[in-house]
Amino acid sequence: MDSPEVPAGAPRAGPEPLSPDERELLAKLEEQNRLLEADSKSMRSVNGSRRNSGSSLVSSSSASSNLSHLEEDTWILWGRIVNEWDEWRKKKEKLLKELIRKGIPHHFRAIVWQLLCSAAELPLKAQYSELLRMSSPCERLIRRDIARTYPEHEFFRGQDSLGQEVLFNVMKAYSLVDREVGYCQGSAFIVGLLLMQMPEEEAFSVFVRLMQEYRLRELFKPSMAELGLCIYQFEFLLQEQLPELNVHFRSQSFLTSMYASSWFLTLFLTTFPLPVATRVFDIFMYEGLEIVFRVGMALLQFNQAELVQLDMEGMSQYFQKVIPHQFDSCPDKLILRACQVKYNPRKMKRLEKEYAALKSKEMEEQIEIKRLRSENRLLKQRIETLEKESAALADRLIQGQVTRAQEAEENDVIRRELALVRQRCSSATESLRRAQSTIRELQGNPRLSEEFVAHLETELERSRLRESETLGALKEMQDKVLDMEKRQPLLPDDSSVVRLQEELQELALRDIGDIGDTWQVSLSPQVCGGRWQEPRALHEAVLGVQLRESQAQAELRALRQRVLHLETQGRIQRSVLGRAEQACAGLREQLRAAAAQSQGLQAQLSESHRKHAEAQCKREEGRLQGQLEHTDTAQYIRHLQGHIRQLKAEIRLLRGPLSFGAVALGTPLGDEDSLGSSDEELPPPPFALTPGDIGDTGDTGDSSDSEPEGAPTAP
Repeated sequence: MDSPEVPAGAPRAGPEPLSPDERELLAKLEEQNRLLEADSKSMRSVNGSRRNSGSSLVSSSSASSNLSHLEEDTWILWGRIVNEWDEWRKKKEKLLKELIRKGIPHHFRAIVWQLLCSAAELPLKAQYSELLRMSSPCERLIRRDIARTYPEHEFFRGQDSLGQEVLFNVMKAYSLVDREVGYCQGSAFIVGLLLMQMPEEEAFSVFVRLMQEYRLRELFKPSMAELGLCIYQFEFLLQEQLPELNVHFRSQSFLTSMYASSWFLTLFLTTFPLPVATRVFDIFMYEGLEIVFRVGMALLQFNQAELVQLDMEGMSQYFQKVIPHQFDSCPDKLILRACQVKYNPRKMKRLEKEYAALKSKEMEEQIEIKRLRSENRLLKQRIETLEKESAALADRLIQGQVTRAQEAEENDVIRRELALVRQRCSSATESLRRAQSTIRELQGNPRLSEEFVAHLETELERSRLRESETLGALKEMQDKVLDMEKRQPLLPDDSSVVRLQEELQELALRDIGDIGDTWQVSLSPQVCGGRWQEPRALHEAVLGVQLRESQAQAELRALRQRVLHLETQGRIQRSVLGRAEQACAGLREQLRAAAAQSQGLQAQLSESHRKHAEAQCKREEGRLQGQLEHTDTAQYIRHLQGHIRQLKAEIRLLRGPLSFGAVALGTPLGDEDSLGSSDEELPPPPFALTPGDIGDTGDTGDSSDSEPEGAPTAP
């Protein structure tokens, strides 16, 4: 990216004007180039001489006899340029540029290329032999691609040819020098062209300089960032200079990289034949990648009319078959057309900055895309987790629904139990109501209440007596059961019975054997005085055996009866034990029922005592309240009587002679009844009646009753 468009070299001075002799020599050189390009035989002879000699220079004395006068002038000119290279590079740059564009003579190419790129100053040249002795990780790839590099050229034809061997050496050495680039397809064609012109050490030095100073290293990096920049710049030139063709390419989706990538990677070495490609490479060694842009635009300008009429497939075939052979006979025409293409280095620098900005933006977008992808992956994982959680929640929901269904069933059971409890509650309420009525009856008749309490106490004592008896019976039954369990191991079990039967069978077999032995004895001759045993003894022996057999059978029947008896006793004892256990369980239930009944009776007794005490308290309270009401009534009556007596005294006073003029002094007043009926006309009493007055007047008694009813007359 940072390498200059023009390869590094000595500093250039301002070009001097050409002298007439130099102009004449330049014209002769152009004519000589045309003759050399037309003479293919001379080119083959030059290639053969290069392969056989392997040297970079051919002495002018060995070939001067075969050259014409013009060729001699060309040789003299390029010989003077090589010998005076620094002066020509500094002072005659324009002429040198024109001469290179006209073409470097074949025999001078090797030395001129090395001078143009300053390959002689490369320190790695001395290390080339050491690099060949090392192994490279790219050897396998290099071996694979060598056979596809110039397969039709004699120098590289054949698997074990010299060209393939030296090409492998140079590519391997560079892969060791620059491990970042290593080996890239396309670079082998450049090295192959160098090997056609110079030995492998010089070719290695020139290739290293090309990679370092001519932007080729950036082109061949694994990222190929420089190739993208070149394609971007070339598209700008195409859009600016050939807009119609650019629109046609875009309409056919014919990308620039489809036809121009090989131009930049191989410098047209895989596009043109070697004579034309070598002319382009001459200019590349002096001007750099600029010539690739110029030649590419010249090709498009020259073929624009044909390309706009083709589709994508047709254009691809046109670039592969037609364009490479258009300038085989006249490469100067292509070079002249390329030199006329407009190329602005400043615009290229600006496009390089724009491309760098676009790449940085794309890099940021790639980073953002990578971040978004990672976030997307995390979100997918989160979604999977949520789906699992959702499935778990669904399972829990289903389990919850099942649980709710079970709870609903349990609720139904609870409702039924609640209804039963309510029924019991209603029955208990009814019992309570009856108990309250009984309590009220008891409160109305205290004697009956005492009798009922005594009756309840008697029932409680009886219940306790029954409970003690039940506990005693239960204890006795448990003792019997323990005794039976202790005696149970003494009874013969099934194994004992089987053993007795086996003994009986052995006894029967032994008796049968004895009978057989006796029978044999009875049949065998007994030497006892020379006579046979008498039949009576034999009969007695048989009877004895039969007797023993009958006794054994009797014993067997007795044992069987005993076994049956023992089995029967065992069954009876087991049934008795079962009934005892059942009776024990029943007694336990009765005991629990008696305890519950006793608790109920105690609760009823305590409730009766409490209600009886409440009734007595209420009766005592009513009696005291009646006494208080009676006392208050008597006091109020006494108070009223005292007040009446006061009124009567006042009335008596009022029956005397009045001092009012409206009433005559000797006029008699009416009786008490007449005065009592006119209370409304009397003035209010001189004091108000208060509860305290009732107590005060209550002590007066009936002393006012002895007063005379008639009032004394006034004097």
